[in-house]
Amino acid sequence: MLHLGIMASRPTIRLHVPAIPYTITRDEYSHDAYTGKVKRFGPMMRSRGFEVYHYGIETSESGATQQIDLMTKEEWTVLRVKTLQWLDPTLSYEAAIQKNTDSSLIISTFSNWSSPLVKEFNKRLRVELQKHYRGKATDLVCLPLERMHDDAINGLPVVVVESGIGYDTSCKDFRIFESYSWMSKTLGIEKKSPQNYWFVIPNFYDTKEFKLSVSPISNRVGFLGRICDVKGCRVIVEIAKRMPHVEFVLCGQGNPTPFLTEPNIVYKPPIHGAERSDYLGSCVALLAPTKYLEPFGGSVVEAQLCGTPVITSDWGGMSETVEQFKSGVRCHTLADYCYAVQKAIDGAFDRTYIRERAVAKYDMFLIAKDYDYVFRSLLDVFRPEKNGWYSPDSHLVME
Repeated sequence: MLHLGIMASRPTIRLHVPAIPYTITRDEYSHDAYTGKVKRFGPMMRSRGFEVYHYGIETSESGATQQIDLMTKEEWTVLRVKTLQWLDPTLSYEAAIQKNTDSSLIISTFSNWSSPLVKEFNKRLRVELQKHYRGKATDLVCLPLERMHDDAINGLPVVVVESGIGYDTSCKDFRIFESYSWMSKTLGIEKKSPQNYWFVIPNFYDTKEFKLSVSPISNRVGFLGRICDVKGCRVIVEIAKRMPHVEFVLCGQGNPTPFLTEPNIVYKPPIHGAERSDYLGSCVALLAPTKYLEPFGGSVVEAQLCGTPVITSDWGGMSETVEQFKSGVRCHTLADYCYAVQKAIDGAFDRTYIRERAVAKYDMFLIAKDYDYVFRSLLDVFRPEKNGWYSPDSHLVME
């Protein structure tokens, strides 16, 4: 924690955090990584003495200093249904209502900033931001998901920072990426040199929500995420063919049918809250054989918080989150994956070490100091007495 003397000498910073428009900031939507980060952000930054204003849907549980409801849950539900019809004009109203309650529906289906839901959300958000934003020297708007809230902020005299980039369309001057891999990719795509006000902070977790499990089911290997080809589900099918004595569980949003081709592959519907810890802790290993450049891979860290080793591809965020042969194995070939699964079954990993390492690296109250540094450094750009990059004061604190 920051020493009280230091805290008292610094001005109070207010962070404005819009919710993900198509979810509610509650445990029920924690399977959406961006919603989970919004939910944890308030308590995390309040622990450093920041004010946090959350703008979302009625019944949100944001842990913010002030929670500003932009619409009722009933209004939000109606707009979600209208958005499904807008996305697919062939859907009847009744069919859209049914689809809206389908737990297997991939939540990012709603991720379109031109939809009726997002348009109305931003219209109301813009009004509230103008009421509560004090000025550029003290306030930041923290954007949690690409250009989702641009209609609310465009033209307003506010400082904005993209606060957790794990998407392709980042575009603001101030950016915080989930991994160095993802920042490097973005620099390459945009043909830019490294930027002083681009930062990397890993995803953060309430580590108390995940419990160490030292007695997993000996032949259960899990998957947690979107059930689709790019997440590596076909790789899991190939592993299952070679290891018929092992049970492979596909848990998450999406259609599992194309991947349920082997008798030892089973499906588990999406889970949230404490169920995630129970499930991940019950697995002898988690498979994350992602085929694309994964920005971070939240389930990989969640599994490690339970002591569960992760068997994954050797690129993207996992190259930074998985310690080779210690907290899991990063693989390239089918034989690599099968070898690693068998090592996990044989008890080759120290689950207590895996848990302790993950807590030390990803606990949200430890990560809070990194955000503290970034936000104070950014605001120096807008404080004349600080003179931006030339400020005489560093906000780095060795704790």
